[in-house]
Amino acid sequence: MPARKRPARGTSRTGKQTAQRVIDAARELLTDEGCGEFSMRHIAARAAMRLSNVQYYFPTRNDLVRGLFRDADTRYRGAYVQVLANAENDRVARFEAVMDFNLHDIAQTPTRCFFLQFWALLNCLDARSDGLLSDLYGIDIQQLSERIAELVPRAGAAEVRRRATLLAALIEGLMVVRGAHSPKAAEMRRLTAAAKRTALQIALGRPG
Repeated sequence: MPARKRPARGTSRTGKQTAQRVIDAARELLTDEGCGEFSMRHIAARAAMRLSNVQYYFPTRNDLVRGLFRDADTRYRGAYVQVLANAENDRVARFEAVMDFNLHDIAQTPTRCFFLQFWALLNCLDARSDGLLSDLYGIDIQQLSERIAELVPRAGAAEVRRRATLLAALIEGLMVVRGAHSPKAAEMRRLTAAAKRTALQIALGRPG
């Protein structure tokens, strides 16, 4: 009688829940304490687990970084689906809904703290050789490309991606420097509105 095949790690319901517990702890630690504290032991302590249990699901720190990427990919793709489901059935409205989501998201302190530290982590670890940093940007660029293609159906694929990349740079840049602009809420609303108008012009191919 052939031996029963052992399930892959983390594939059972309990295993998935435990693996997610580790991912959540890693994300919280990175957000709260920065990439300098991102070690397997610190993450195990944050998750209230033994180090050996964490390493069962994520044998190395790079494996955990990849897990963080997959988690971010799943969460943001799901968020985009929800955003579009709630948007009006209009090309401009769908584009603006995606921009509104991104501009609101980057205004959140946990979002900024996590991604600034995650970028640093990806640039320091061997995981950069996997192209994860490019893939991280690719999540937003893909979504923006789809919305631009709806707005400007005649634009070629290369031009659509070029415009989407510019928009991703605008969004990511605002995440980094928006705090240096002004501490006043009213001024930040004006900055966000200006960014949204500029984004639409870039998407349509007529900036300026």
